[in-house]
Amino acid sequence: MIRGDVRIRAILLTLFLVAAIAAIVTFGPDRTNDDMALSPARPAAEETQVRRHFDWAVKQLRSGNFEIAVNGFRAVLEQAPTMPEAYVNKGFAHIELGQYAQALQAFQKTLDLRPTQVNAYWWLAVSLEGLCDIAGAMGAMRTYVHLAKPDDAYLKKANAALWEWEQQKNKAEAGDMAGAECAQVDEPAD
Repeated sequence: MIRGDVRIRAILLTLFLVAAIAAIVTFGPDRTNDDMALSPARPAAEETQVRRHFDWAVKQLRSGNFEIAVNGFRAVLEQAPTMPEAYVNKGFAHIELGQYAQALQAFQKTLDLRPTQVNAYWWLAVSLEGLCDIAGAMGAMRTYVHLAKPDDAYLKKANAALWEWEQQKNKAEAGDMAGAECAQVDEPAD
């Protein structure tokens, strides 16, 4: 029995698999375009109500009413617990209130729901810095730098923060803690 060249079959199989994977990637479901990550079974009226509550909480945040914004995002999350935008905005409000532990929880939940939410890594780093976890802040900011687009407006600031934290870390290792400030971690969990 004469066998054909195995290489030809291997090439054809490889081409078929590459085409199949390309088709799945191209025509498969886009998991990053779920605007508010609301349940598909949620009635349109409820979605509209959640959107109104979310927009109102964002308005409170932008107006500097941070405590009210936190409560607003909390109410939104009771209705839409898988909405990463609500968690990230709630985290911003907590940072403005100096509540770094709650902010940390909000950004971690954001990243659990949507690991590609790049701005959450930035604010996660800010939260960790507020809790005096410089190594953690550096890790989160490095992730931000890694995921950010090359033309990201905050990339230079991120690299500057990394440099600053590296200097702070080096001073701490050398025993020079002059001017080091840390947030008090006595705030209750959310």
